[in-house]
Amino acid sequence: MTFRHRHSLLSSAISLITTNNNNDTIDKETIQCLCNRLQSATQFEDRRDAVFGLKLFSKKCKLEVGRKSMKILANILQDDRTHSNLIQLTLETLTNVVTYDVDSDEEQSDLSEDIIVELTEKYIESEENVYAVLECITKSDVNVRRAAIQFLTALLRNCTEQVQNIILKKRREGFLKLMNLLDDKREDIQSDTLLLFQILIRSHSNIQRLFVLEHGFQRLSEILVDRYGTDGDVIVEDYLSFLLSLFEYNQLAQSCFRKFSQIVDLFGFFQSVLTGEKCWSTQKVKNVHLFLQIIRTLVSPTNSMENIVACQHIIEKWGILHCLCGVLTRTTVPTDVLAEIINTIGDIIRGNTENQRVLGPIKKTIVKVHKPTLFNLIYTMVADKKKLFQLRISILYCLQCYLYKNDFGKLMIIQTLLPQTENAANQTTLGHLLISGYLSNDNVASWCSGIALAHLINSNLEYKHELLKVVIAVNQSQTNIKTLMEISIDLLQNLSSSFHKRIATLIFLCTWLSNCSLAVQALISIENSISYLISQICIEPSTNERELLIQSLCSFALGLCLLPSNNNPIQSYSTESFKQLINKRIGINLFQEKLRIISKSEFYIKALEKPQLKFLVSNEMIFDHEFAHLYETLQSSISNILIKQEIISTDNSFIVPT
Repeated sequence: MTFRHRHSLLSSAISLITTNNNNDTIDKETIQCLCNRLQSATQFEDRRDAVFGLKLFSKKCKLEVGRKSMKILANILQDDRTHSNLIQLTLETLTNVVTYDVDSDEEQSDLSEDIIVELTEKYIESEENVYAVLECITKSDVNVRRAAIQFLTALLRNCTEQVQNIILKKRREGFLKLMNLLDDKREDIQSDTLLLFQILIRSHSNIQRLFVLEHGFQRLSEILVDRYGTDGDVIVEDYLSFLLSLFEYNQLAQSCFRKFSQIVDLFGFFQSVLTGEKCWSTQKVKNVHLFLQIIRTLVSPTNSMENIVACQHIIEKWGILHCLCGVLTRTTVPTDVLAEIINTIGDIIRGNTENQRVLGPIKKTIVKVHKPTLFNLIYTMVADKKKLFQLRISILYCLQCYLYKNDFGKLMIIQTLLPQTENAANQTTLGHLLISGYLSNDNVASWCSGIALAHLINSNLEYKHELLKVVIAVNQSQTNIKTLMEISIDLLQNLSSSFHKRIATLIFLCTWLSNCSLAVQALISIENSISYLISQICIEPSTNERELLIQSLCSFALGLCLLPSNNNPIQSYSTESFKQLINKRIGINLFQEKLRIISKSEFYIKALEKPQLKFLVSNEMIFDHEFAHLYETLQSSISNILIKQEIISTDNSFIVPT
């Protein structure tokens, strides 16, 4: 009789599920019968079948199963650990209850995330329930262990902080049991464990510290050691994803990873991956991208200077930088990987004199056999329109990093822009490439080159003065020459100049004018230059955001002439004269309004956050970090001069030709 009743109840449950029954009342009654049976049954087989029946309903009737059976299922994990099959079924049922697969047709429809969290909270109300799952993780049965890992991962995902704290309360019974999972060599367990740890360590400094103290890095490195000589697999991907999530905003973890020489172990694996001639499979591309992101995180400009310098030193010492530079010459590397390698090289050399030298010396004359790496990169940026946009932008970022705190590199490029001997003038240099790009009709080339020129002179008065000597032939006969400042004004006034060309030109001019009175004098001496800026500022209000940004940049350029550092003893160049000019020709309120437009732009806000260039498409090329920082620093100074000091009209005010 018992067997017949048990068989009938289970058969009914299966029948209800497989026939897509939509009768909620019948479903609820069946679930209640299964719960009653589970509580009253004494035979193992009866209890197992009841749990199996609940599992069948655990997706379609998630809420009902969760509310009615959660406590009963939790008791099984605590009181009946001898039957592996029953424990596995229980864990799988609970996992179904506290997870929601939006792509599955089997899931209960219209169930909010709050309900899933509510069901999770119901389970973790008793901390013993969580410890019972940890006990299951120690079981030798691989199916039970894996089911327990997946259930705990689901609990952590839904109630991260609460479950983290419960695990941490009993260090030995809790966290250390999870650490032992790192020693399991079975691939399924390794993969699930890495996903678990990604959530377990998230934003919890105490758990992160424990992970380091319990030799977590060393234990994980065995994953790579076991796969030396291969391109890696999904387990390597999970391992790298875990490292990346651990390192984000975590200086302690980064420092320990470095001190335990794990960077070297990581590179040991990827050295063969990067230098091998094998084809680039999808998995290999994923793994290399993650490896590069980890390196970039370790040397990110947002890190502490101590960590950045130490990691940059280790990366150069162990040949990682040289290896990455070598990969640039390989024709088999996918373009997206190449772009990320160039970005990574940029972060590695940023502000580090020794590492900046690895890109090759800047020379005034072309190297006939082997051009410097930097030359080849810049040539691609300005002259190769067919290359992927992300690749060209990554080269600009790498160049910016090369120039950062590198006065020697800046000077050597500037010297190639100055008048040369006849022999030298006929040779292509980095300076020639940048000017060629600056004048190009290609939006990417002109914007990138304009930004690069701004970086050449940023915060260096001497180099700004040197650039005033640069002259450029405007025709092939080279009989008509103009200064670089004059050429820049021509580009702005040329109606055919694109938005991106004008943006880059104005950014370059603003950088040049900042704290450089000679540059201000040079600007004023160019016919109609000031009139052009005023005319742009006074254009009728526009709804076109791009034109508004041009107007705002023109306001900033004119405002820079106001600053005391640019004040000139010549009356017509004085701060007071410019104040009179703005008051008469524009109006203080309108000028201030146009000046502030940049500060409200999402492009400016994004650029101000970090030095890295994060453009998905060419239309996003507007501001970069250095200009955003320049604007942030000086915009308020310009406003204060106009607000605090009374403007007095005089007959000696500066008059601009109309």
